[in-house]
This record gives sequence, C-alpha cells and structure tokens, in this order.
Amino acid sequence: MGFIPGADTEGGITEGIPAATAILPIRPTGTDLLAKFTATAVINNFEKHYPGVPVHDFDPTHADGSLVRPSLMKDLLQVHAILVICSALFVFFFRNTFTVVRYIHSGKVPQKALFYVLLGSQVIGFVFPLPTLISIFADRVNCRS
Repeated sequence: MGFIPGADTEGGITEGIPAATAILPIRPTGTDLLAKFTATAVINNFEKHYPGVPVHDFDPTHADGSLVRPSLMKDLLQVHAILVICSALFVFFFRNTFTVVRYIHSGKVPQKALFYVLLGSQVIGFVFPLPTLISIFADRVNCRS
C-alpha cells in the first residue's frame, strides 16, 4: 500500500506521480489523506466473468472505483429474488399454520379431520422454504446437503 500525500486542484497527484495513475472522484483538502491501495485477487472461472478476454492481456481498470462485474450483479439479483420469494412463502404458511391451529382448538365442529389435513399441508409449506433461507444467512451450512 502506498500513500499519496495530496492532490493538486486539477485532480492530478503531486510528487511526480502522473494524473493518469489515479482517479479522484473527490477533491481532498489539506487535512485529508489520499491512500492508494493495491490488492491481489484470484478470479475463478475467468472465462465466465471476462468472456473473450485473453488471460495474458487482462488488465482490470475500474474508472468508478468499483469492482462490481455484471455477473456479480446477476448473481445478487437472483439471490435477492429467491430471498423475497422464500420469505413471502414462509410468512404466508406461518400465518396459515397458526390460523389452522386456532381453528382446531376453538372450533365447535365435531369432526376436525379436515382441519388436521389442512394443518399438515400448511406445516409442510411452512418448513419448505427454511433450508433455503438458512443457507442464505448461515455461512457454515453445506449447500450440497
């Protein structure tokens, strides 16, 4: 990690470092410190994330400072959609399960077999989205099981 002590008013970096090597989205003042960070990352499935780019010619540049790729955004959108759908199913069946239990205990119907069948179906629906929801939030869960 190298520290760059300041920037001039034109957006270039002082002390002999050319302006093309650093992109300044904000203008640091005299009391701010501009730090340049360097990182090394392993890119698994290179062809999936950078199709058509030869490995030896790869030079990542991110003018906006983000490392977000379209494939990451696609994966996040898919996970968020799964999270919303499973959460909605969980809440729906959770509410229905308690409603059926309330009818079974307070109902004045002599034969409650239909309510018990309904309770069984709602409990199955209540438990169904739990593994997906747990796998989204818990890092220790093995997704292959």
